[in-house]
Amino acid sequence: MREASHQQARTEQRALAVAVAWMLLVQLACVVLWDAAYLGRQAALVHWLVVGVLPPALALWGMRRAEVEQTEDRPY
Repeated sequence: MREASHQQARTEQRALAVAVAWMLLVQLACVVLWDAAYLGRQAALVHWLVVGVLPPALALWGMRRAEVEQTEDRPY
């Protein structure tokens, strides 16, 4: 039981690290595209929000929902 908990914690830590790295990478790409005049300011912001923030946020939210559903299924 304890090993499963540690494994879950490691998985969540990795997922969080990947999500933060993805958001920073997309943010940097949007700034570069904005600076190079390929995207306007609003377009860069919307692109960063939709591509950089939304997918990791939904993935992390989905992991948390699955964890809550698992704990609700357990008998006390």
